[in-house]
Amino acid sequence: TRLSLFLWCSLPDKTLLELASAGRLKDHEILRKQVNRMLADPRSTRFTKHFVGQWLRMQPLEYLNPTRGENGMDEALLESMKQEPIALFADMLRHDSSVLDFIDADYAVVNARLAKHYGIPGVQGNDFRRVPLSAERNRGGLLTQAGLLTMNSDGEESHPVKRGVWLLTNLLNDPPPPPPPAVPEIDLSDPEIAKLTLKERIEDHRDHAACLSCHQKIDPWGIAFENYDAMGRWRDQIDGKMVDATSVLPNKASLDGMKGLKEHLIQDRQEQFVRATVEKMASFALGRQIDFGDHAEIKDITKQVRKSGNGVKTMVVCLVTSELFQTK
Repeated sequence: TRLSLFLWCSLPDKTLLELASAGRLKDHEILRKQVNRMLADPRSTRFTKHFVGQWLRMQPLEYLNPTRGENGMDEALLESMKQEPIALFADMLRHDSSVLDFIDADYAVVNARLAKHYGIPGVQGNDFRRVPLSAERNRGGLLTQAGLLTMNSDGEESHPVKRGVWLLTNLLNDPPPPPPPAVPEIDLSDPEIAKLTLKERIEDHRDHAACLSCHQKIDPWGIAFENYDAMGRWRDQIDGKMVDATSVLPNKASLDGMKGLKEHLIQDRQEQFVRATVEKMASFALGRQIDFGDHAEIKDITKQVRKSGNGVKTMVVCLVTSELFQTK
C-alpha cells in the first residue's frame, strides 16, 4: 500500500496485492521490477505531478492571473510554466538522469510556448520534449525555469529575498530563520532609496541591525538570480544599468551570477543537494515529515544513490528498498 501510494498516489493493484500476500515484496529484486513496472504505468504521472508540486512548493503559481499586458503573460505561457518542472522531472526519471541535472543541464524540457519565451529556436507544438542548449545558454535545470522564477517575484520586479529563501528551503533543505517582528520595510518614498538599484536597496536594508542576521544568509543567493526578470526572462540591463548579479556568501565564496551559483552548488554543495532531495522524496513517500531519528537512514540512502551515479530512478529504488521505507 505504501509503495502504491508513493508511485501511483492510489491503492495497490492485483499484482502488488498478490506479491505482498506471498511475502515476495521483501525480495529487493522483485521490488525493483515492480518499481520499473509502476513507473512505466500511466498512473505514475500522479507521482511526478504531486511530488514535484510539494517538493518545489509550486502553489503560488496557481494564484497567478494571466494577462496580455506589459509582461506578456497569457494562459498558454502560464500553463507551460506550471508544467515545465513536472516535465523535466518525468524526463529525468525516464532516463534515470543524474539529480545534478536539476541544478544545471545542457538541455531543457520545453514546448513551443516556453521555447519562444526563452528565445530557443526550432521548437514546435504543445508537447514537452528534451531540447539541447547551446554553450552560451542561460537555461538548464530548475533554477532558471520561468515558472519558479515568476512565483518568486512580486509580479513587477524580481525578488532576490524570495528567490534566496526558496533555494535554501527547497533545494538545500537549509531554511533561514523567520524574520524578527517589526522588521522595517524598504522605504521607496525616500528619493535616495528609490534611485538605487535593487541590489543596492537590499544592501542598504541589510545595514539595519535587525535585518543583518537573516539577510546576510539569504541575499547573496537571491542576488545571483538578478539576470532574470519577474517572468524569468534573461536581461543584461535594468533601467539602462548593467545587471550586477555578483555576490559573496557568508563563507566568503563568491558567486558570479547564475553561472557562478550553479558552479558553486555542483562543486561545493553537491552532497548537501543530493541528501536534501532524498529527504524531500522520503517525506513524500512516507507521508510525513522526516525527523531526527530518520537521519542515519537518510544518510545511508544518500550514500547508495551517490555510489550508483545519482540517478533519479535509482533514488526511487534505493528509497523503496531501504529499511526506512519498509519498516517506519
